[in-house]
Amino acid sequence: MALLGEVTRRYVDVLAAQEQVTLAGEAAQLASESLRIVKKRATAGATPEAEVKRAQAAAEQAKLALLSEQQRLAYLKVSLSALWGVTSPDFDKVEGDLFQFGEDVAFDLLYAKVEKNPAIEVFAAESRLKEAEIRLAQTQSSADISWSVGVRRLQETDDTALVAGFSMPLFSGKRNVGAVSTALAEKNQVLAERDVMLLDLHTQLFRAFHNRKQAIVAVEALRTAIIPALEQALVETQAAYQRGRYGYLDYVSARQELLSARRTQIEAAAAALTYGAEIEQLTAEPLALTQYGEDNTFSGTPQ
Repeated sequence: MALLGEVTRRYVDVLAAQEQVTLAGEAAQLASESLRIVKKRATAGATPEAEVKRAQAAAEQAKLALLSEQQRLAYLKVSLSALWGVTSPDFDKVEGDLFQFGEDVAFDLLYAKVEKNPAIEVFAAESRLKEAEIRLAQTQSSADISWSVGVRRLQETDDTALVAGFSMPLFSGKRNVGAVSTALAEKNQVLAERDVMLLDLHTQLFRAFHNRKQAIVAVEALRTAIIPALEQALVETQAAYQRGRYGYLDYVSARQELLSARRTQIEAAAAALTYGAEIEQLTAEPLALTQYGEDNTFSGTPQ
């Protein structure tokens, strides 16, 4: 399950990096479009040449950012391929919907699965073993008395008699009581360690569950309200800049705000899927199949 979780995390990293490359490409196109508009205004004498220089610098920076995202994607693809022993990826990209999260599962249901985690079951098995040791020590304590039966000749009367007796090893009771106490203490220690691990798992699950939920809320808010508003603002700001009603900084700010929001949306979506992978590791069970989309696959077949 740990390996599957690592594969999922690296897969999500590649999926998010692909989106970042796409966004960087669009940012480069926006910067080029801005440069064209600024040059047109400069030719008409409506803006100083300094703004053209700034727009040129912004366009070049956008190209460098695109190259950086492409290099990062290449590295993440190699990192993913390394999990099955391939040094050079033989797929172009991974397929899937970064913004598909599936249906929510109640926290109580997830924690019930955590209690059945194999790591917790190990403590349960060890506790049963300690209980067996306690029963064995208690049994030995009651079985340490040995009985004897025989015939004895009485010399005074020249008769014979049937006699019976028992023997008990010295201090055996104390030894067995000590063995029972030791086994009981070991069992209590196992139970205490189990409780500590359960508490730790509960904390980790709670963090992953609520962080995933918050990330999904952020993605939805960006998708339905924030990004559409910023897209409209950019259109209006660009039109106003071309008419000379807004300055260059207003135009650039509107563009950067939109790009920043879209970048945040990608990061939040990747975080939601990564927290989902963490939940799967803690519960030792997969979330709904729709968690990563039905067609999240590689476009090439890893060897």
